[in-house]
Amino acid sequence: MTTATVERTITAFLDGDDSLEIGNIIHSTEGAARFGYTGPLVGGTTVYSWSVAALVEALGDAWLDEGWVEFQIRKPVYPDEVITTRVTPNDNDVEFMMIKHSGDIAVRGTAGLGIADFNTEITSATNRTPQPERPERPFITRDVAPLGEDLPAMAIDLSAAEAARYAEEKASDFDPLWHEANAHVHPGWIAQRANALLAHTWRYTAIHASSQIQHLAPVHPDQQLLVSGRLESGYQRKGHEYAVIDLTITSEDGQELVRMRQPTIYQVGER
Repeated sequence: MTTATVERTITAFLDGDDSLEIGNIIHSTEGAARFGYTGPLVGGTTVYSWSVAALVEALGDAWLDEGWVEFQIRKPVYPDEVITTRVTPNDNDVEFMMIKHSGDIAVRGTAGLGIADFNTEITSATNRTPQPERPERPFITRDVAPLGEDLPAMAIDLSAAEAARYAEEKASDFDPLWHEANAHVHPGWIAQRANALLAHTWRYTAIHASSQIQHLAPVHPDQQLLVSGRLESGYQRKGHEYAVIDLTITSEDGQELVRMRQPTIYQVGER
């Protein structure tokens, strides 16, 4: 682990089409305006993905094999904003901030090697049998959100080409770690699985609030990954409806690779 501060800077961009045809319209100009935002919100997991290069430089490749991260989204990020990730060593872990050109802190978090204390707090789904995506996905609201219940699990056949494409196009990260033989799957893609699991069953307009992610073993492409989880709980805050998504990513031979907890706004309140 480095003892020096690490910084990386990127100009924010949307990682998808600016259109009301996308699954989560908060990431489009017109959709975000409906909720009182001045522009399309860049996805929280995409913003987090831009911090990974600095975290790997600070903590080393071992962080991908057995390491943890927890972070909070404090301010929305809009396209064309300049974002600087600053990682600062702190005893046995690191603190990091993603700072907008305005000086506002968009993301604040902590990361380290080994097993985090929060790992034991993340619950697991009882049902891990993968299900096909619902042909007609209803819109999730407070009245129908299955809080305290398992979500239908999903199987993902992730190729090396797809994993590398994510690193290049979404995370703007060209490190050989994501491309060479025995490549790793980018942590940004891993963080995005909570949204993907929710979207497997429901339609939504969602905003990423925070994440706790425990890497238990290396995640490699060219295998079928199983994503299972549950809506552990829910709450209201500032007019928003939140759900706490707990999930596990398992390899095709049954090994647990990642455990994650992600509080998400699944029903955005009016501003």
